[in-house]
Amino acid sequence: MHLTRLKHRFFTLLSTLLFIGCLHSAARVEGNLKVTLQPALSALSRDMRDIRDALTRYAGEGEESPTPLTRGETHAAERGDTEDK
Repeated sequence: MHLTRLKHRFFTLLSTLLFIGCLHSAARVEGNLKVTLQPALSALSRDMRDIRDALTRYAGEGEESPTPLTRGETHAAERGDTEDK
């Protein structure tokens, strides 16, 4: 009976350590994602904003032929918008 209780404690301790190891590993992976994934997501977000702005301009101009802004002009316009606020 004493041996069964000892086995139970051993397996409980082993499973707890395994769980802590998994949490530690997940935390490290999440930390690396901020370094590798964040710049890519920021670039994607900028590109999506540029596309949305271009589509908004195209939709608002009617029959005239649209002249899309370059990325530099778009960023300059965005900086001007933030300075006005």
